[in-house]
This record gives sequence, C-alpha cells and structure tokens, in this order.
Amino acid sequence: MEQQNPKITVRDCRAWYGPQQVLKEVNLDVYPQEILAIIGPSGCGKSTFLRCLNRLNDLHRTFRLQGRVLIDAEDIYRRDINLAALRQNVGMVFQHPNPFPMSIFDNVAFGVRESSDAKNLGKILLAQIVEQALRRANLWDEVKDKLHTSGLLLSGGQQQRLCIARVLAVKPAVVLLDEPCASLDPASTAHIEELLQDLRRHYTIIIVTHNLGQARRISDRIAFFLNGRLIEHGVTASLLVKPRCQETEDYLNGNFG
Repeated sequence: MEQQNPKITVRDCRAWYGPQQVLKEVNLDVYPQEILAIIGPSGCGKSTFLRCLNRLNDLHRTFRLQGRVLIDAEDIYRRDINLAALRQNVGMVFQHPNPFPMSIFDNVAFGVRESSDAKNLGKILLAQIVEQALRRANLWDEVKDKLHTSGLLLSGGQQQRLCIARVLAVKPAVVLLDEPCASLDPASTAHIEELLQDLRRHYTIIIVTHNLGQARRISDRIAFFLNGRLIEHGVTASLLVKPRCQETEDYLNGNFG
C-alpha cells in the first residue's frame, strides 16, 4: 500500500474509567482506505480505543482521556468540537445487530433525517440516499421489495448489513466496527467480510476482532493490544508470520487470550 498522510493520528493516548487506567500511551496512525484490525485478549482495551475515535466513551461519566486524537489533522477532543458531526463522520457498527424498531427504509434514513441538512432533502433525494446506502451494504437486492417492513424481521446477517447501511447513509469518512461478526453464522460472516473488502475503496475501516482468521483475510494492517498497551502494529502478512514482540507471538500461538 502506498503510504499517505494519516487519516487518524493518535499520540500518547491514555484513558481511565474512574481510577482504573484502561489505555496506556497509545501511539498509532491509521491511513485512508485501509482496513486496520485490532486484536488482543478480552479486556485489553480494544473497544475502549475504538470508542475514543468517535468519543462514545464520553457517555461514561467517569471516563477521561489524555493525549491527542486527530482526524484529518483536527483534534477531536477540542472543547468546541461538534460531537454530532463527529459521530456522523466516524460511524460505528456494534457487536450485536441493533436495527431500530421501524421499517428498513426508516432505519437507513434515520441519521439522514437527524442531520442539519435534512430540511433541504426532498422525498426523491432521500429515497436515492437510502438506495445507495443499501446498495453499498450489499443489501438492496434482498430488501428492495420490502422497504416498508420492519428491519427486525431480517436475518441476523441482514440486520448487521442494515446497520452498516444506516452508518453509510450519513456519508462518513471512517467506519468503526466492534466485533461485527461475533453473533453471526459463517455464511453471514463471509457476507460481511466481502462487504468490508469492497467498502475499503471508499472508507477508512477499523475493526475489532477476536477472529485471527478474519484479521488475516480482510485487514491491511494489524494492531495488537495487551493490558491497555499497543504492543505492536504492522502489515498483516508480516506481523502474523514474524511478530517482533514475544507477547504478540504468544498470543498468536494461543498461549493466552
């Protein structure tokens, strides 16, 4: 991959929930149009790190962060940041599919209608945005004849792709995924992996995964976390074959985690 200016720059990032420190001096760059996989055992700080990138951790009253997180060279922790705009630009897909109890169309349109530009949208343009998002999520052909039925009636894999379409509809630059296939069967997982490979042409993607096979199949680079520290990161093929750190080798060999 040709090296570019980072899309995301994290410097000396440390984070706490109350007195408990959960991230320790993390330094990492994430580049445009790449898939970065974050791996490590449970409780190592993967999900906390991910949520630092769109400030979802702020919803925890005791959370605090030191260090800098830049997206397109803009400090997302400056006091006057527009959090709603940030979370549109940095979309989030969670471990378990969470469609809203509304129609497929309204699920995808939800964030668009909540945006500041919604008042300028006509019905035709909104329908076009919904269709485009569903197409990008590889779901359009499966749901185009039932857009006004509940999203809750879809299969688990379809629901997760619906949630991805809901994120894509607001035109983010970065897509975060926190173990998006953890609750899916192998066929649905394969659909999601194929989708992410396609989406990387348009978005910067960061995925937390416990599945080393998945990280190997879809990621350009891997970052390994342990006990709140970023132990090492590098090109996927190199890191998985010849890690630099003993802790990484032990994890990859199944000695813990």
